[in-house]
Amino acid sequence: MTAERYTVVLTGFLSTRKPGEYLYLIMNDDPVQIGDGGALRRGRPPSERLRREIPFQNLPEGCRRLALEVYRGLWGL
Repeated sequence: MTAERYTVVLTGFLSTRKPGEYLYLIMNDDPVQIGDGGALRRGRPPSERLRREIPFQNLPEGCRRLALEVYRGLWGL
């Protein structure tokens, strides 16, 4: 088992969320899919997960791929 090192907060769907609540994706260094290295959650991401902000392009390739896959799925793209 590997540690979940990355959190991507999805700020879309603002009309379907409660104040302070977001969809967020937690991932290890090389996620394959949701449930295998990544998990999509709803709520307020724990502050210990939000230590440091990095640009999207600085995420590992697997994290970028999964984040885009989840985003496109949510928006039907």
